[in-house]
Amino acid sequence: MKRINLMIAGAVCFITLFLNTRESFGQSENINELSTTKGHIIRSGFNNKTYRLYVSLPKHYYASDTIHYPVLYVLDGKFSFTAFQAIREVLDLGKEIKEVIIVAIADSNTTESGWMVSRYYDFTPSSVPQSDTQWSKMLQIPPGQLKSGGAEMFLATLQKELIPFIDKNYKTTADRGLSGHSLGGLFAGYCLVKKPGMFTRYAINSPSFWWNNNEAVELEHSLAKQQTSIPATIFFSVGALEGEMMIGPMTAFINSLKSHHYKDIIMTTQIFDGETHLSVVPACSSRTLKVLYGTAIK
Repeated sequence: MKRINLMIAGAVCFITLFLNTRESFGQSENINELSTTKGHIIRSGFNNKTYRLYVSLPKHYYASDTIHYPVLYVLDGKFSFTAFQAIREVLDLGKEIKEVIIVAIADSNTTESGWMVSRYYDFTPSSVPQSDTQWSKMLQIPPGQLKSGGAEMFLATLQKELIPFIDKNYKTTADRGLSGHSLGGLFAGYCLVKKPGMFTRYAINSPSFWWNNNEAVELEHSLAKQQTSIPATIFFSVGALEGEMMIGPMTAFINSLKSHHYKDIIMTTQIFDGETHLSVVPACSSRTLKVLYGTAIK
């Protein structure tokens, strides 16, 4: 119970931090500048949920030329979008990263409890009713609203609806990245082991790999029986102050990947000294862009 209380406390703090972040998604009619488009709304045919996409284009993006760009998909988009866009603008000053389209995926539900209910369902790979009940009580969410196990449907939504929409409306390449934090990190890891060719770059930050008794490791074992190659660059990170609850399961997942000696996989791990589950967010967001899209990366 102490372990669960710590996890819940971290989740509550995470919600509070981001819900107090000022929404500042700007729009620009000049596509030649670093522009942001807000308002892409897509209803999923898989889970019947509505998603909003926020798109940040490279400052040298021109609709009239033939240049195409890699795409980084970022989870928890309503709260992570401004951070990634601001960090990208700063790094662009020194040309420290490649030009990349950033697409932040946000749920249409904007209430505190609604956001948590939605992401909890989308990002968890299995249904665990006991966990649902415990989290509902700790978060004071009415019984029956918090349900786990929707990752498969969200993955299908991402693969068959959201990505095709972006590819149709923007000048993209097949070089795709996925970044997630906490439960979002759990989902990024789930994508890696369930659809290893869907993305070429992953940022798995403070992943909730403790979910369902470290289920992610078992999923990785299943993958190892099917293939020997994972052509991807993967960045793992966690705050040193997050403790064994977060660091241990992530380390176990990394060690499992290493033990199977996949070909074509590149892994980088960062433990941020002095950072908690919350304070690590800006640090891991910046490092995500540097590791996955640094100018030395080809």
